[in-house]
Amino acid sequence: MSLGIEYRIGELAEIAQVSKRTIDYYTKLGLLEAKRSESNYRYYSTEAIETLRFIEHCKKMRISLEEIKNLLRTNNPKNCIFEQIQVISNQIIELEAKLAQLVPVISDMNDGEKNALVDSLSHHTFPLFQTLKHFVK
Repeated sequence: MSLGIEYRIGELAEIAQVSKRTIDYYTKLGLLEAKRSESNYRYYSTEAIETLRFIEHCKKMRISLEEIKNLLRTNNPKNCIFEQIQVISNQIIELEAKLAQLVPVISDMNDGEKNALVDSLSHHTFPLFQTLKHFVK
């Protein structure tokens, strides 16, 4: 639902905290819709702000721009988000199985080697836990 407010590309970029180039790219891909003024300026509705936030959120979840475009076309991105969460859950299960296969090898390592592995995994898993916190607010 538009409130009738329209933004030029620079204003939209500032509000959404993305570059003008990004907005231009998304517009060319069909992810954002712009209206043209008589003087050929592009104007974006207030929905463009939410769309940009949605796109950036999806990108953090490693959803491709083509998939994002499909999500935006369905007009119900929440349903597709649940599908994406299921895909991620399946990937986590696969990773757990792969790690379980490494237990016999890891048990033969010395404490220094084990600590190095834990540090390496912690570096990658901490951002995952931070992201998961958003689900539990």
